[in-house]
Amino acid sequence: MRYSIIYNAEYRYAFAVTDQQNALRIRPADNGAQTLEGFDLTIDPAARLYRHSDYFGTEVIQFAISESHDHLRISAEARVSTEEPPPPPDPGADALTGKAFRDRGAEYLGELEPAADREKVSALADEVRGDRPLQTLRSLCELIPDRFEYRPGATYVGSTVDDLLEGGAGVCQDFVHLGLTLLRGEGIPARYVSGYLFAPNGDSADSAEVNTHAWLEALIPAEDEEDEPVWVAADPTNRSFAGDDHVKIGHGRAYSDVPPIRGVYRGRAESSVEASVRMTRLDRSANGN
Repeated sequence: MRYSIIYNAEYRYAFAVTDQQNALRIRPADNGAQTLEGFDLTIDPAARLYRHSDYFGTEVIQFAISESHDHLRISAEARVSTEEPPPPPDPGADALTGKAFRDRGAEYLGELEPAADREKVSALADEVRGDRPLQTLRSLCELIPDRFEYRPGATYVGSTVDDLLEGGAGVCQDFVHLGLTLLRGEGIPARYVSGYLFAPNGDSADSAEVNTHAWLEALIPAEDEEDEPVWVAADPTNRSFAGDDHVKIGHGRAYSDVPPIRGVYRGRAESSVEASVRMTRLDRSANGN
């Protein structure tokens, strides 16, 4: 698939602010299964952009605005192509115990902070656990949306796994954090993924207003122990493995490693924000769909 992704965010401040500093993680990744064909970013007020890759390989765009201002507009357009991933490997559970495999995924095996209620997580783990790692991953993608309601507004950006367990509802970020907790508890390294999901609705099958989305990637050993393990992307919010309708930005141990925007400013002004993301298929005419 080929997509155009237009990201807009506008912050308004009740009074002028100064010394604004921000770090953006909104640029789609450019890797083997996903090709970034172009990316344009505009900041208003104008600011010099500094780019670097963070520890996990996600591109971070930083900028600072020192002068007084009462608004901040961030506008980005990306053009990206994706491919359907190949079938995942399906080894036995004993493949998780090898030292080389565990060393490879060690930093994605730790508990989230704060740690979730062990008794509640253990009960869910008993239901999710399969005879093979891939079976566990598939089961997780069914159990989480069966057991928990997807309800925007039920949680907030700082909510924990316990908030989801107690409230019974949350959003994709919460579903992924629970998925990470369950997989890591089974010895399966798993990481948080931030990106965009093409989910058309209404009258158009080719363009849609979307939100930034979250899914996870689980490290599954190769069936031949001589081969490299594979990161398999799964979307528990949508009961499926991730496909060519998922556009990845980056990954980390949890949401806190890949927020779309993080920043500070000097001033006491209250702020409001309006944000939108529009995804449009660019290959619809060529495919005749």
